[in-house]
Amino acid sequence: MRTEEVERTQMANEFIAAIAGCGRKFFSHNGEVSRLELDARGRVWFIDKYSQKRIYTHYRYDWRGFTEGGTLRSLVSRLRDFIKTGKQVPRRAFWHDPSPHPDGDYWGYGPEDMAIVQRTALSLGIVADSDLTAPTRTT
Repeated sequence: MRTEEVERTQMANEFIAAIAGCGRKFFSHNGEVSRLELDARGRVWFIDKYSQKRIYTHYRYDWRGFTEGGTLRSLVSRLRDFIKTGKQVPRRAFWHDPSPHPDGDYWGYGPEDMAIVQRTALSLGIVADSDLTAPTRTT
């Protein structure tokens, strides 16, 4: 297991904790918070907060025991890729372009809590600084 992957796993888990600690508290249930972990072979697993199942994130389709929706599964897949390769998560994973959500809040977190999620992603290096600017419209 490479040190960089371990460090990025810790950053991804910090990010998940930030998401779980505000807004609608995705990734959180009765005090349990979902997390990612690496096994001895360097594979990424997701531990679900509700089912407590260890879910192999490299499967393309079947994630038995995953209790979040498709948007968050996509985010977990991007966090897996961030852990394995260092590829940053695109802003669109948690900041939507203007239509149909003019405020960019398709998670329903509200502007203050979504700002916490965005600042955390930025400070941890999960998204690039230039990628977190507000979307611009072309006319």
